[in-house]
Amino acid sequence: MKRLGIVVSHPIQYYSPLFRYLAQTIDLVVFYCHKPNEEEIGASGFGKQFSWDTDLMSGYSFVFLENVSKKPSLNNFKGCDCPQIGKALEEKRITHVVILGWYLKAYIQALLQARKLNLKVAVRGDSQLNPEEPIYKSMLKKLLYPLLLSRYDKLLYVGQRNREYLLANGAKPSQLIFSPHAVDQTFWKKDGDIAEQKQNGKMVFVWIGKFIEKKRPEDAIKAFTEASALNPDLELWMIGSGNLLEHCRELSKAHTSVFFKGFKNQKELKEELKNAHALILTSDYRETWGLVVNEGFAMGLPAIVSNSSGCSADLIEEGKTGYLYNVKNTKELRDKIINLAHMLYADARFFDSGISAKNETYSYTRNLISFEEFLNS
Repeated sequence: MKRLGIVVSHPIQYYSPLFRYLAQTIDLVVFYCHKPNEEEIGASGFGKQFSWDTDLMSGYSFVFLENVSKKPSLNNFKGCDCPQIGKALEEKRITHVVILGWYLKAYIQALLQARKLNLKVAVRGDSQLNPEEPIYKSMLKKLLYPLLLSRYDKLLYVGQRNREYLLANGAKPSQLIFSPHAVDQTFWKKDGDIAEQKQNGKMVFVWIGKFIEKKRPEDAIKAFTEASALNPDLELWMIGSGNLLEHCRELSKAHTSVFFKGFKNQKELKEELKNAHALILTSDYRETWGLVVNEGFAMGLPAIVSNSSGCSADLIEEGKTGYLYNVKNTKELRDKIINLAHMLYADARFFDSGISAKNETYSYTRNLISFEEFLNS
């Protein structure tokens, strides 16, 4: 009998609903490498202590592995050290293993122990090529990564940029299985006709994320303040927290079109999105995907996305699901904001069919197909 083991760092709000969905069809056990407290979760760039307000632990079987690291962490290689993972895989009678990355020591331990037990093993990540990466790093990867990738039976890739990354670093096409990034569309769904709703006659664009360097929140502010000067019916809501928040408040203090909503947990964020009309993602190449775009699409919101963000190649079809702009080019972003607003004013449902098509592909249903393909390989 086939039993899937999924190895992941810790309970993650994006993954738990997927595990529940898969568990309805697949016999699986999730192995968590660490159980972070509220302080550790907040330390990952959120700027505050908190716990997620959605259920992360029900609907699937899981095990918390013993983390023997002297300095437990989710942010460095030695922060998750789980030498007993092989024993745990044996005890749960696992036949196939999917590891969600390779940046932690525990992930490499899982690979080595799965190989020792003669189990089928796959890895799923979302890295993309970074044109700004130092040449020595790129060369080192080209030397070492083929050796690493050859140790996996299958490589689950989340999108086009991730596929290109794997192939550039020595993956064989026969190893690849499409396993797209997705969100729980039963939770992130529109209730009623969101596109028709207005906030005091305004059209609302929303920026969501940690206020950190790679997210480039200043770009959203600069572009939007110029756009709103041309169209005073536009508003920008910025949702999140982080070390650049106060700097961004200072940048926008003279502008009445930009509002800072603070950090919003999952249920609160859904309520905010109900009253928005479009989404902006301004991240650089360090944004390996951008799941806020999936969330926005599930809510029916078109998006303007930087061409550096990992999801841009998959989710954005120009004029169908939103618009792309060249990262850091705030004038181009400004023009795309004005253009998208114009399209929504003319037809509030203009982007619906394109977004629906993306929701069908980047879904839990397609993920189930990919995991079953691995189990049957």
